Amino acid sequence: MSDSMKTFYDLSAEEALKLFNCTEVGLDEEVIEQRLIKYGRNVLPEPASTPWFVLLFNQVKSFLIILLIVAAIVSYILGDTADAMIIIVAVVINMVVGFIQEWKAEKSVEALRRVIAQQAKVRRGGKEALIPVEQLVPGDILLLDAGDKVPADARLLKLNDFTTNEAPLTGESNEVVKSLEKIDASAVIGDRVNMVFLGTTVLQGSAEAVVTHTGVNTEIGKIAALLDKADSGETPLQKKLDRFARGVGIAVILICVALFIVGVLVGMDPLEIFTISVAVAVSAIPEGLVVAVTVILALGMQRILKRNALVRNLQAAETLGSTSVICTDKTGTITEGKMEVVSVVTAKQEFQDLHHVRRNDPTELSELIFAVQLGMLCNDAHVTENDSGLKDSIIVGNLTEQALLRAGMAVGIDHVILKSEEPRISTIPFNSKNKFMATLHKHPELGKRIYMKGAPEKIVAMSTQVRSGEQAIAFDDEMKSKFENEFEKCSRKGLRILGLAYKNVLESTEEIAEQDCTDMIFAGFVGIKDPLRPNIAETFAKTKAAGIRTVMITGDHKLTAQAIAAEVGLLVEDKNILTGDELHAMTQEELNSRVEDITVYARVSPEDKLNIINAWKSRGKVVAMTGDGVNDSPALKTASIGVALGSGTDVAKEAADIVLLDDRFETIVAAVEEGRGIFDNIRKVVLFLMSDSFSEVVVISFAIMLGLPVPLTAAQILWINLVSDGFPSVALTVDPKDEGIMDEPPRSLRESVLNNEMKILIFIISVVTGILNILVFWYYLKTTNNLELSRSVVFLSLSIDSLIYVFSIRQLRRPLFSRGIFKNRWLLLGVAASFFIQLSAFYVPPLSRLMKTVPLGLRDWGVAITIATLVIMVTEIIKYIFNRRHRRTNYKNRSALA
Repeated sequence: MSDSMKTFYDLSAEEALKLFNCTEVGLDEEVIEQRLIKYGRNVLPEPASTPWFVLLFNQVKSFLIILLIVAAIVSYILGDTADAMIIIVAVVINMVVGFIQEWKAEKSVEALRRVIAQQAKVRRGGKEALIPVEQLVPGDILLLDAGDKVPADARLLKLNDFTTNEAPLTGESNEVVKSLEKIDASAVIGDRVNMVFLGTTVLQGSAEAVVTHTGVNTEIGKIAALLDKADSGETPLQKKLDRFARGVGIAVILICVALFIVGVLVGMDPLEIFTISVAVAVSAIPEGLVVAVTVILALGMQRILKRNALVRNLQAAETLGSTSVICTDKTGTITEGKMEVVSVVTAKQEFQDLHHVRRNDPTELSELIFAVQLGMLCNDAHVTENDSGLKDSIIVGNLTEQALLRAGMAVGIDHVILKSEEPRISTIPFNSKNKFMATLHKHPELGKRIYMKGAPEKIVAMSTQVRSGEQAIAFDDEMKSKFENEFEKCSRKGLRILGLAYKNVLESTEEIAEQDCTDMIFAGFVGIKDPLRPNIAETFAKTKAAGIRTVMITGDHKLTAQAIAAEVGLLVEDKNILTGDELHAMTQEELNSRVEDITVYARVSPEDKLNIINAWKSRGKVVAMTGDGVNDSPALKTASIGVALGSGTDVAKEAADIVLLDDRFETIVAAVEEGRGIFDNIRKVVLFLMSDSFSEVVVISFAIMLGLPVPLTAAQILWINLVSDGFPSVALTVDPKDEGIMDEPPRSLRESVLNNEMKILIFIISVVTGILNILVFWYYLKTTNNLELSRSVVFLSLSIDSLIYVFSIRQLRRPLFSRGIFKNRWLLLGVAASFFIQLSAFYVPPLSRLMKTVPLGLRDWGVAITIATLVIMVTEIIKYIFNRRHRRTNYKNRSALA
């Protein structure tokens, strides 16, 4: 087995030293040089960066972009310079935005390197020294103190009241009490309490440790390798737009070829029919779509930012809207990431909400006040005052003791006065062997007193009396049974329990030892937990109502995870919970088959999170992963959408697509809502542009098949495409979200930009519009024998139709004249602008000559408006039929979910 694969937590300290052929004196210079050559420097590997020109070239690989470039070239060759320039501008905008977005991916591993400390304190050759962290080698003796950032993975050799915070690695905010005992070889990272890990922080105490792994072989180094391998892939929107572009491209080519062949067969001039065919093809390609999508996504990012989520990737703004599964970390996302006393149980009393307890009646609250004071006195946490006073003060110390200090402050106890009244004289620090902490204090009335806190079973065993009111009574079996029942209830809730006890001692006592801590008086116990974020249960209910599955993934223990899941309303039967050990015993295929049954994952590793996400992806789901720690970064990058907490590590933020600035789970739901609105607006633009484009195609196709002159010139086709459709399509990019958008189920990953209903609508509207306009064209041509007049009426009809049709398709789930039709003032301005510019094409002589139109009278306008009205009526009838079916389907789906 290579050194990088060896485990050291299952060895004793002496065995670990022997394995590295070193002693506690430290390595000598010769050995250090050899090991630097063998193991390399203690740095994470720098990946080869992608050249800028490769990133730029990647932006033109989309089929839609290729299609637009071809259309621009053909338009330029045929002399349509203006249309060619507009298409090129759209392509350039897309390339610039995409290039900037992809550049951020190069920063992920750089952020990982920033978690390494700059210097390390070691013992080498019997002397202590500070060395650059990259010079650490396996076998070095590390010296660690409170506040240090651990510079490498190491096996502990000695410790004194030593705890660490491993949240950057495990995602859990609880302080980890370290031990020297051997650990089973199958233990997960969170249970390897005789090890310290690169990037974690020492909270209190001191320790010596032998370095076991450096650089890429550390646990964080392994995550760096996972992050480098993680493939985010194309977003659902990119895939959908690419499929859409291919479909449009094939259809355009077939139509163009068919029109040319039919035109030649019916005797049209080949050059004229080729020009018309190309104009039709170019008009059928939605060149405005790329710009519209970019604008919609950019504006959507701004709306999401106003709701406290920063989108780092344009495409991610829409992808979040199609999320069907949210895999969320517990600590810092569902919970607040800090410890808090939520329960105090004494002989006669039980309190669940200390923030609403005040010292108005000291007699009634005497047991509570005494227990909380005990927790404040037997405590190493302290308050650092700012000039602005207590409100802005910072509590320093391990998280459990911070919680005890805050509990006393919550009930109105002044910690400064309390500690001055009962100053500490001596301390027995907590360690994993004795499982308690004891302090000796002066008492203003009773001489000296010992206060103790620790594991409840240990404190109960050392107590012979229990405090009841102001008195100490016998701690009999009945009273012990009562407390044991309360212990069990709190344990089922996932609380961490601390027993509290005290006793009076002789005035002459100056030091205390473990043998002094007998015949104690039990004062009660406190239940401590990482509290839920406010309104989190309601937010989970909203995600369920929106058809989104929420899965909790945590490094915490099964019991704690189960209790938290139950509090937020997740289904938590035994079959719905899976532990890391159970995951390790499963193949990826087995997990894929079971993933939809699992709601909670406990004691998982970064590799497990990747497997869970891949399992959901195998089921065709769009997966959002939330997290804040280094351990979350590979999963954040692999997920369909990575969501990092603003308070999280730089690594997580760099790997994520979206950063929650307020760390609130509700913000995810708000971003999902905005994401759904973004995709709806993209669909509206596509539906609007494609309906008009294919109406033109149908009109021209019918004319050619009937042997009639072409009803529109190439210039008129491009005018409709750029002017009549241009302003309204831009205005649709800022269209407000439909009400009830969160009542819809998530979109299927297989659902295209244009769903079946929209394709049917485009087909029917295009055919109806084509038939009506070809009839009008035929009638005018027969009765007036004026080709320019006939074309002018059709030109006006199609232009007016698009300006009215846009109001009908902007809310497909509601009738045209329902509430909110004029809610988008930009759309009103866009339609008005297009209308007045349209008038110039008929009544301004230079433009009229260019467009080959003639001035039209009231009768002609009446015909055009009648055709547009008939088309809108057909559109509304189709919407009504689809909406009835949609309501029935939604009712069945909600009944199934219930």
